[in-house]
Amino acid sequence: MPQPTVPPVSSPPPETPDSSLSLDIVAIILRRRWYWILFCALLGGTAAYYMAATQNYVFEKTASVMMREASKDSSTDRIMVELGVDSGAANLANESFILRSSTVMRHTVEDLKLNVSYWKKRDLRQIDLYRESPVEVIFENIPSDRSCSFDITLKGDSALSLTYQGSDGKPVQLEEELKKPVHLPFATITVYPTSHMPETIPGTTITVRRVPINAAADQLLANFTVKRPDAKESSLLQMTLTSSNPDKATDTLNKLIEIYNEHSREERRAIAVKTKEFIRRQLEQIGEELKRLDSKRDDIKFENDIIADTQASLSADFSTAQTLDNSIFELQTQIMLANDLENNLKAVSKKAELISLDTGIADSGVSRQIEAYNTAYLEYQKIAGSAGSQNPIVVSLTKKMDATRAAAFRSLSNLRDNLNLRLQELTRKRDDITKRLAATSGKARKLTPLNREHGVKEEYYLTLLTKEQENELALETTPSSARVLETAHGSNAPIAPNTRKFVLGGAAGGAALCLFAFMGAAILNNKVKNRHDLDAITTLPVIAELPAMSKKEQKQVSLMLPDEHSVMAEYFHIMCHNVDSMLPFSEHQGHVILLASTTPGEGKTFISANLAQAFSKIGKRVLLIDGDLRKTSLSSQLGGKGRKGLSTILLNKVSDLSSVIHSLPDHPGVDILYGGPHVPNPVSLLSRPEIEQLIQSFKRSYDAVIIDAPPYGILADTAIFAKLADISLYVIRSNKIDKRYIATIQQLANEGKLPNMGFVINAVDFKASGHHYYGYGYHYNYGYNTTNS
Repeated sequence: MPQPTVPPVSSPPPETPDSSLSLDIVAIILRRRWYWILFCALLGGTAAYYMAATQNYVFEKTASVMMREASKDSSTDRIMVELGVDSGAANLANESFILRSSTVMRHTVEDLKLNVSYWKKRDLRQIDLYRESPVEVIFENIPSDRSCSFDITLKGDSALSLTYQGSDGKPVQLEEELKKPVHLPFATITVYPTSHMPETIPGTTITVRRVPINAAADQLLANFTVKRPDAKESSLLQMTLTSSNPDKATDTLNKLIEIYNEHSREERRAIAVKTKEFIRRQLEQIGEELKRLDSKRDDIKFENDIIADTQASLSADFSTAQTLDNSIFELQTQIMLANDLENNLKAVSKKAELISLDTGIADSGVSRQIEAYNTAYLEYQKIAGSAGSQNPIVVSLTKKMDATRAAAFRSLSNLRDNLNLRLQELTRKRDDITKRLAATSGKARKLTPLNREHGVKEEYYLTLLTKEQENELALETTPSSARVLETAHGSNAPIAPNTRKFVLGGAAGGAALCLFAFMGAAILNNKVKNRHDLDAITTLPVIAELPAMSKKEQKQVSLMLPDEHSVMAEYFHIMCHNVDSMLPFSEHQGHVILLASTTPGEGKTFISANLAQAFSKIGKRVLLIDGDLRKTSLSSQLGGKGRKGLSTILLNKVSDLSSVIHSLPDHPGVDILYGGPHVPNPVSLLSRPEIEQLIQSFKRSYDAVIIDAPPYGILADTAIFAKLADISLYVIRSNKIDKRYIATIQQLANEGKLPNMGFVINAVDFKASGHHYYGYGYHYNYGYNTTNS
């Protein structure tokens, strides 16, 4: 037959680390309170399921576009990429800002009428009826910044019930009809049926919500993201939008791209129109100058009688200078174009506007500067409308415009200097040839400057005509900035709420909260629960740990255990063995065993009685003394309250001690000395020298004298008995005494006020402490709960 393990009485083991204690606490709680944790997990999961069921669905759609690069070879194919000349990261970042600008989103909201939404309650959540609403509401006479919400209940035929919240906060209900204006305090509305009206059951309630366009745009922007999905050198942009309806998200993304492309085309058309106007002004000016030169040349020919034969005679000499003339012509044309462009730049410096790119100047550096200026100007026009003048991007673009314009001036100045140097060299060579022809071409020589100037003007005129045709072609074939790679796409299944994650998270949160609550209660519990708590704070031995009894067993046990083979009886046998091993050797007399406690109700009387019974079972003669002269709990429970006893002896009212000592029925070997009648001052009575003589006489007659003393922490009676004791058993009820009080008990033992002291821990919940006990092949859970001391 398995026996319970004998508790050691040697020195305590080393203190268990806090981490181990924490793991022990968790393991114990999981084992003992699993049903509470499971209940809280179910409760948390149910609450999370309800929360998920009340949240509206969220859908996600994605679209991808590729931004076109600007061509650096031909102005007719030049496409502005985002907000810069190159397709670098900064340009795509700026373009992302434009795509997410409130201006573009406002136009999208206006085109799709997204500031008015229709909702229907389904189960616990609201469903967005975008493109599926049975009615459409037209608003009139409503302020642009006014938000409103009302319910429309369809009643069949053309009748409906309209409910809105009045100024006093109470609902106002109106009975109206379809297609007829309804005058509300905040607007005039007209409700029209849609193609979904026949499918709608009468009695269905539709909630109509109207918000300002700016507010609707801001709400969409909060759910709209633009990012670069791949390498930095790529010109791809990926746009993602979350919405309460999948069709709404799809239409919004597609419309957003459409509006953005339309705006970009308008910007490019504006550049082409500006260039067209510039070319036409230049053509008119050059045409007038050509007419003037033709007239002047005719006058000179007439005045000098210059005929064709004269010119023919000079053709041989002119052929030598032809190459020089062509070169001079090209240089002069470039200088004239540079001058015109400089005048245009000066005009732009006073008032910011676009600069024509089709100037005919062959210098690539000047063209890049003008192109950079136009790019910065377009960026400035896009952002300045929705951002303030102190916006970092606006400030940066303003600086960029100034810098590029200044750079263009410098490039023009350098170009003009180089052209002048080359012109001077060619002019010198040409003058040398002219001198050789001076003698024979005196008359015709007057026509040379005019011919040359006429040729330059004519070539410039032809160049402008070519540029005009190129610009017209660019105006008619302006492509969009963003090429759609993937239209809005994505699953029609909602991405939120994720009911499974909600439930799992709620269940885990509920279980964790319950576990932490139990752990907090366990950690904050500073009471002595078992021997491990005492081992960590005192060097005094633990004589025994007695298990708690169930309520059923408490009813079956009055004071002394009826079954000597029960598990609890086995624990008292072990306790008896441990106590006997701690008693000093005595050959001719017995020993005094004192049982004390801190407060009443710790089970000291119960332990005294059953310890006496355990000693009797091993053949010892035992005297059980009720030393609590105030409450006499032991006497009361054994039927001896008020009978002669210890107080009677100390008052010298008994001549024969055997007359006040009684044997306990059914418990051979155990005698009892009742407390006796009540006395007013027990301390004075116990302080008499007769008490020591009395105890000594008992030691000579009995093997063990067990004294059930009053609580040490309350009365001084126990201190008197302690002086006469051979061993002191300090009873502590589990979860009742604060650990900090153990230091006081330790001090009493060190000072000898409680000699040869050991602890007895009563009513230990071994399951809660993580330690099991077994007996006779089955598992017990004892607990003793009495108010007796």
